[in-house]
Amino acid sequence: MPIARLQLTDFTVFKQASFEFCPGINVLMGENGTGKSHVLKAMYVALRGAAEVAEFKKTAPTSEIRPEARYFIKIATVFRPDSHELHRLIRRSEKFWALQLLAVGGEGLEMRCKQRGADYLSVVSSLRSQPTLFVPPREVLAMYKGFVAAYESRELDFDETHYDICKALGAAPLRGARAEAVRDLLAPLEKILGGKVLLKGDRFYVQQGDAETEAHLLAEGLRKIAGLAYLVANGSLTRDTVLFWDEPEASLNPRLVVQVVEFVRALARAGVQVFLASHDFLLLHRLSQPAEHALESAVPIRFFSLYRPKSAAAVEVETGATLADIEHNAILDEFASYYDDERAYSWRDMTGEAPPAKPSGKPVRRASTTTPARRAPNKVRTRKASAERPPRQQSAKKQSAKKLAAKKKAAKKS
Repeated sequence: MPIARLQLTDFTVFKQASFEFCPGINVLMGENGTGKSHVLKAMYVALRGAAEVAEFKKTAPTSEIRPEARYFIKIATVFRPDSHELHRLIRRSEKFWALQLLAVGGEGLEMRCKQRGADYLSVVSSLRSQPTLFVPPREVLAMYKGFVAAYESRELDFDETHYDICKALGAAPLRGARAEAVRDLLAPLEKILGGKVLLKGDRFYVQQGDAETEAHLLAEGLRKIAGLAYLVANGSLTRDTVLFWDEPEASLNPRLVVQVVEFVRALARAGVQVFLASHDFLLLHRLSQPAEHALESAVPIRFFSLYRPKSAAAVEVETGATLADIEHNAILDEFASYYDDERAYSWRDMTGEAPPAKPSGKPVRRASTTTPARRAPNKVRTRKASAERPPRQQSAKKQSAKKLAAKKKAAKKS
């Protein structure tokens, strides 16, 4: 049951925002404070809330079933507004917020919250129970021991996505045919780790040959990979799962980022609908590359840029089939500014003169077409050149070699 559409009205930083998703990989990008995590969490509470309501109906008396109460708790514990006051999610000076979600099969959900003395939440839903997983930016293996019990008995300053993923990690690994069904997804993660992930009691280990290493002794980035591996191994992350992953690049070096990109593609090819929120230049471009060049390994992908047209304005949404189709790309703009500055400093170092003034104007962008073969050959847009690229400065070794060759040539002539 992939998500097809999301509509937000006066919700946190959004006035009116519409998202049309693809069944494969959906990538949210934008500056801090533009609502990327809020979009992921809004969809997560809709799907997870439907699953929890369905589970509650199995055991609770009919008279006690109040879906609105279950959704109210889920929204409050995932977004954590002060005192569980859901009206605090209303965009300032507005009277209510609304969330509408539509699945591919036609099922849907509509939530609306306004204040009538106390918060009033209305929910109309036909969503079926769906396996859903939210992976927060912070890895959770190191906090797993005792976390579920502590969260259930005390007030901890963690949103409930951490509790939900720790509960998912507690499930036992799959066996038999079900374990074989996830082997292709699990193998590349175990290759990165150099072994299998084990849960003994309430502590995680990575078994590498005959040795076992405590998860706490692994680098944070590897703990994140280990957590994903165990979620695949125990069936929490399967082809039926809708995956929400906030900042997958956190704590990962560029080589691991590339391997995570391949894992995400493998998930999408297996039928998992993936939602990512990212700030990472390399991750975004590696995800876009197959679609831009019509590679065989391409999977359905869509990019969403969240941006403010001016300071303090509501956040707006731009959609593109590839990263090159996105006009508002703060990450690429900053990289282009860096290279402009580097070129100017190099000019000054080699000529001793101030660099020419930068011309005004927006970065040059590649023309976007629907046919990848017709696209311009350059892979990314760049800023207009502020000056001609200065000649590269030759190394002292190369200069000495040239002088020596010239002396030999002169000696032969004489």
